[in-house]
Amino acid sequence: MFGFILKLFEYLTPLSTLTFLSAKLTDAKLGKVTQWLIAKFIATFHINLEEIAEPDLTKYETFNDFFVRKLKPEARPINQECTGVCPVDGTVGQADAIKAGRLIQAKGIDYSLKALVGGNPDDAALFDAGNFACIYLSPANYHRIHMPVDGKLLRTIHVPGRHFPVGKRNVSYMDDLFTKNERLVCIFETAKGPMAVIMVGAALVGSIATVWDGTVVRRSGIEVKDYQSQDLRFKRGDEIGLFKYGSTVITLWPKSMGAIEEAITPDTPVKMGQPLIAQVRLTQA
Repeated sequence: MFGFILKLFEYLTPLSTLTFLSAKLTDAKLGKVTQWLIAKFIATFHINLEEIAEPDLTKYETFNDFFVRKLKPEARPINQECTGVCPVDGTVGQADAIKAGRLIQAKGIDYSLKALVGGNPDDAALFDAGNFACIYLSPANYHRIHMPVDGKLLRTIHVPGRHFPVGKRNVSYMDDLFTKNERLVCIFETAKGPMAVIMVGAALVGSIATVWDGTVVRRSGIEVKDYQSQDLRFKRGDEIGLFKYGSTVITLWPKSMGAIEEAITPDTPVKMGQPLIAQVRLTQA
């Protein structure tokens, strides 16, 4: 019954409108009000000011300027021993094999790989029987998104959708949550096979942005952009995008690329740059 009431409430709540208004407010230059909001945010979420690149808080003219703050390079060392690293700071929601074209959302709930990547069966086939890791970013986390492995951007698929919250409560009760919400699917070519980094929007996420195309424009239909001719290449640890407010990043890769690192388990806090994909270990005959 609780799950039904939660779903009904959130379907009837104008979350996309609230998200739009939140974006306007947090992008506004409000002077002392902005500084007050930043100070309250730091105190509420215990933000570590020693790791941020710009420690002078007066330099942040809007709340979002601070929210998407950059860190000192040494604050997030990039592991070079594993096959791939965590693209974001956050908490692991789920990390498992993709089975029969389905990904685990929570106990007793799964969702479609094909729907997640925008409905194209060819895109889904790249990762069927592979692995995935879903990482939730709370407001307290660092909100820039980085490359797990060296790769070349092939295409993006922007899938419009709702803006339901993606916290643990909703993940546990709302079927197909990650295929209902707006998302940007970024597919890369790497030396060890295809890889996808999926940026999932949510309630109060002011915007999703990438380093190659800026802020994603919300629209009513799916938009596919082909980047193969532009030769956009990124190294592991390179910044590729950001969220304005908390959300979720889902990483997909084929089984041949490597297994999920043992430390990547549900409810585990992670940092960008730590191992995510274990190196493939060759078995001796």
